[in-house]
Amino acid sequence: MTSSTSLPVGARLSAKATLVTLNISAWRTSKANASETAAVNAKHGTRDAAKVSVAICDHPALLAAYKLQAEARAEHYALTLPAADKGMRLLPVARQMQHADMLRDYRARIDSLVAEFLRDYDSIRADAPARLNGLYVESQWPADRNEVAAKFAFVVRYLPVPDAGQWQEWMAEAAASAHEDLTERLRAAVVLVAQRLAEPKAKVFDSLTGNLAELLALVPDLNLTSDPRLAEIAEKAKGLLEHDTDTLREDPIARADIAARANEVAAMFTIN
Repeated sequence: MTSSTSLPVGARLSAKATLVTLNISAWRTSKANASETAAVNAKHGTRDAAKVSVAICDHPALLAAYKLQAEARAEHYALTLPAADKGMRLLPVARQMQHADMLRDYRARIDSLVAEFLRDYDSIRADAPARLNGLYVESQWPADRNEVAAKFAFVVRYLPVPDAGQWQEWMAEAAASAHEDLTERLRAAVVLVAQRLAEPKAKVFDSLTGNLAELLALVPDLNLTSDPRLAEIAEKAKGLLEHDTDTLREDPIARADIAARANEVAAMFTIN
């Protein structure tokens, strides 16, 4: 889809969005094992074809923290759009409080899990030689748990979008990148509905229309370029949510109707 109007930049973008960065890190328990790697390569007569990694710890609190970190990243990406620079995202001003509250909650839960893991770290480290047997590598287990604690980070920064002078080119690139990303996200969600419902025997999960509904709720705020064509498509796509999931599973006529309408909406992305 090509917008018929130029993409707004400058003060208009700075009034609608803020820049946000999210840096999440952790002490990772998947470690390369040099001796096992060498043994496997020797066995098969290869040099570097095999790479053996060992999960040296499976503490439930640590695994739960990893899962929450992944969820936090996913929700961060759902509420934001890419800027021109890697790592920076554009967050609609209207969604900043929601974004901050959401990440604050994730950080609190992750910190609690990490603290639980660190309380047990010394005993886990002491048990590691027996538990891992020949896979134990002493250097992979810091003696000071503070060193492990330092590997965990959850840092969010909000910065104003620059709106003058030498930043004009950057702002134009950021606006274009955001517009392209939102367009593709919406197109992909609509196409998925069309493809899935066109297959009579394909399973229909709640997430099929649920994900589209969540995205459509965000479009008015994420449409930072105020593209009227994108707004029109989003409005048209709301009609694809006419039926609940049970109806789409059980009523072949309703299913075929929504599939056809989804194809019509998908075709709108190719019209200039």
